[in-house]
Order: sequence, then C-alpha cells, then structure tokens
Amino acid sequence: MIFTSAIIHFMQKLNIVYFGTPNFSADFLEKILNDKEILVDVKLVVTQEDKKVGRKQIITPSPVRVIAEKYNIPVCFDYKSEFIKKAKELNIDLAIVFAYGNIIPKQTLDSLKYGFWIIHPSILPKYKGASPIASCLINGDKITGTTIIKATEEIDTGDIIGQKKLEIQYREKCDSLTKRLTNLSYELFKNKINEFVSNNFLIELKKQGVGDYKITKLFEKKDGFIEFNTLRSGFDSEKIFNLFRGLYPWPGMWTIVKINNKEMRLKITDLDFENNKLIIKKVQLEGKKEVDFEIFNKAYKAL
Repeated sequence: MIFTSAIIHFMQKLNIVYFGTPNFSADFLEKILNDKEILVDVKLVVTQEDKKVGRKQIITPSPVRVIAEKYNIPVCFDYKSEFIKKAKELNIDLAIVFAYGNIIPKQTLDSLKYGFWIIHPSILPKYKGASPIASCLINGDKITGTTIIKATEEIDTGDIIGQKKLEIQYREKCDSLTKRLTNLSYELFKNKINEFVSNNFLIELKKQGVGDYKITKLFEKKDGFIEFNTLRSGFDSEKIFNLFRGLYPWPGMWTIVKINNKEMRLKITDLDFENNKLIIKKVQLEGKKEVDFEIFNKAYKAL
C-alpha cells in the first residue's frame, strides 16, 4: 500500500520502543527518527549498558544509546521490570528489536499490546541467532536476506511478518553486506509497519519453515585465528577467504609469525582470492601500523 505525505500527516502514529545495541542498529534507529512518512513514534530506547572498549578500556555507551540521546529519547538498560513500568507510563504498544544482544523473557514479551517484532538479517529459519550475516559469508552463500518475525520465547522462531531476499555480491565482506541488509531491512520494516497501523493493527502472519538449522554464535577474537602453515600452503583457499569475508572487520583474521625468534600476532587486514589462490594484500603486525604485504615481507621475510 502506498501512502502520500498528506495522508500520513493525518494518521495517528503508533508509540513504539526500540531495542538495539551496535552500529548498524543505531543506523536503523536514526532512519526511523528521520523518516516523516513512517507511522511510528519512538518513545523509548532499550540498549545494553556502557562497556569498556579498546586497550585503554574506556567506558563507552552503545551506538544506539548515542543516537537516542542525540534525539532526546529516554534510554533504559533494564529489559524486565523497569522497562515494563516505563512502557506503561509512555503508552507504548509495540517493540521493535534489531540486534539487541539479550534474550527477552516471556514476562517482557507479554507486556505490550501488540508484542515484539524482531528484525533478523537472514532468510529464516536459516541462520538464527547472533551472527547471521557473518555466517552466510563464511559458508559461501550467494543469497541472503532479511526477515521480520513476531517474537516468541525461543530464539528467532516466531511467525513471519515479512521477508525479502538479497543477492550477495562477489567478494563482498561483512561490513558492506551489513550496510545493505540494514537498508533492505528498513525498507521492509517501513512497508510492514505502515500496513499494520493503517490496517487497524492487523497484519498477515506466516509460519516459519522447519529444518535442522543451527543457531549461529557470537564470534570472538579466537575465531579469526589461522595456522601460519595453513595460510602459507594455500590449502582450502576459498574456505579461508570466506572466513576472512565473514569476520571482517571484526573480529578479523590473524595468525602467528616468528620475527627475530619471537612469536608475534599478524593481522590480515586485506585478502583477495583469484584463480583459486589467496592473495595477501595488507597486514598489521602487533604494535605496528598496517602496511602492504610486499613491504612487510621484504622487511621480515616471514612468509
């Protein structure tokens, strides 16, 4: 359904709460806040508490909190009793969840009139869980997409509100795909939420398919480690390249090299794959700046 600006101006908007934490979730939130044609008002934001970041362990607010405060939206860190109380005070009827990072309990899910919508960047039921974008790249998929579901207690198992596919570009890495999926997710969300509000808060739901799909995990620094000999031999080159794509830029791919008889961490910052062969383009030795691999290899003759 297409809505003109004039029609939207006179339609009553739905009060919502937004659950999210990382950068791409912050981008999504800001899209909502700057869109005059979307039929929602964000009255509250729920995000994770400030965390220590970097080598200096500086206490840093989540990107979603930064955006909320930029637009003077109240922020809540408790997603249980405190949230339920605030949601009632602000007359919130629906929650939108995009990369929040915590499992929301049943008591909270049942506290809002229209429940919780989860935006999940995969074609569910495939790639449930914490790392759907990285996982599809690591597995060498050609197609991915985004899904909006009605939340249940189990991870990413709710009925489907909407779904849209996206072709993965050749050599595309996680940062680029995340941005494109965020944009696609917003297009789908805007269409479905405006349909929901204009249709007297009714929307068609579809049951998820079934299958033996594993729940994706949250990747850690150790997941990017590649044995030095494996990297040098070129064995399973395409598999290694797909791992690099999926873990770029975080947690990144790295190995251990010997420099002057000392083991040091070497981060692979740019990697390519041509004619079934890995091409290391840029690296960063611990404590040093990123350099072209040719320069590094001339200096240290490590590979």
